[in-house]
Amino acid sequence: MKKYILGFALLAGFVLTSCDTKNEGALYSSSFQNVSFEIKEANQILTQDATLSIPVRLIRANTADAYTAHYTLISANDGIFTDANGGQVTFESGKAEAVVVINAANMVKGNEYTAKLKLSDADVAQADTTTNTAIAETTISIMCDYNWVNAGTCTFIDFNFADDEEKGAKAENVSILNGEGSNVYRIVSPLYKVYKSNSFETSAPNIDFYLNADGTITFPEGSSCNMAGYYLYWDTKNYSSYCFVEQNGNDYTVNHMLRQGTSLYLGKFQFIWKK
Repeated sequence: MKKYILGFALLAGFVLTSCDTKNEGALYSSSFQNVSFEIKEANQILTQDATLSIPVRLIRANTADAYTAHYTLISANDGIFTDANGGQVTFESGKAEAVVVINAANMVKGNEYTAKLKLSDADVAQADTTTNTAIAETTISIMCDYNWVNAGTCTFIDFNFADDEEKGAKAENVSILNGEGSNVYRIVSPLYKVYKSNSFETSAPNIDFYLNADGTITFPEGSSCNMAGYYLYWDTKNYSSYCFVEQNGNDYTVNHMLRQGTSLYLGKFQFIWKK
C-alpha cells in the first residue's frame, strides 16, 4: 500500500491499592467516600427509538454508612435529556454502587445527542487523593439511527489499500442502504467485502453519503468511516482540490483524503451503483 503525504497537520474499574508502607501487603481502606462514575465515556448508544432510558452507574470506596451524592446534568441538546432523580443519588449503607436513570426523548433519526453528568464540588472534595481513581464526569452519547432500507448494490473498487494502485481491488454486489425518508445512503462494509480482512470487519467501515436532487453525491464534512486506523476525511472548504467526485451516470469515483493522527494522505475509491 502506497500513500502520498500531503504534509498538512490537522490544526474503571475502581481499584483499592495496597498503600500501607509500614505493613506491606495490608489492604488499604479509604476513609473518603471517593464517589466516582464507573466510566468516563461509554460507547455510543445506537437506537432507532425516539425515546430511551440510560442507566448510569456510580461507585464509592467507603460503604460504612448511607451517603447521598449530587451531580449536574449538562447538555446542549435542549428538550432531549431529563433526570427524574433531581440531580442526586443515595448509596445505601453497605453498598458500593448506585444507579441513576437519565431519560432521552424527542430524538430525531440521523442525529447524535450528548449529555454530561458532573459530580458536585462537595463530592469531588470527598475524592481519595491516595488512590486517585475517582471519575468526576461522564458523558452519554446517543445516535438515533435511521431505519435502513435496501437501495440496490454496487461494484466497489478501492485504490487506497490495493496492491495494484492503478487497477485497485474490487468486490461485486456490495449492499447500499437508504435511511428511510432521507437523502442519506450507506455503502455497507465495502472494504471488508473487498479484502475479507478482520481489521476492516471489526471497525465496520460503512461509508455514508448524501444523494442530491440532481443525482450528484456529497459526503459528511470532517472525519468518518474508520478504515483500519485511517479515517475518510472530507473537507471541501480547505481542501476542495482533493475532495471531489467524478461522475458518469451511476458510476462515481470519489477523490478524498485519509487522516491518520495529524497526517493527511490522498485517497480514492469508485463505486458503480445498480439501483
